[in-house]
Amino acid sequence: MRTIVRTPSSTPAPVAKPRPACAGADPELFFAHALSTVQIARAKAICATCPLMASCLDGALERGEEHGVWGGLTEDERSFLKRRAARGHVASAA
Repeated sequence: MRTIVRTPSSTPAPVAKPRPACAGADPELFFAHALSTVQIARAKAICATCPLMASCLDGALERGEEHGVWGGLTEDERSFLKRRAARGHVASAA
């Protein structure tokens, strides 16, 4: 009679990548044509809980995203960061 012995796998389990907090949210909340102060506050509240907020903002700045809320900042706030960086102040928002 044969016996099968199972040994634990030496391959580590895959590490789950963090999901963006906005993944299940309505995109219109972040990208509506004219964001209201209520929409901005809701979008920023979601961003504030996101483990990827800093990388999201960095990516938006690198790509030159002009519309919507990215990494917890509005279009105007990202524009301010870009102008400030261009003048030689803080180069990274994170």
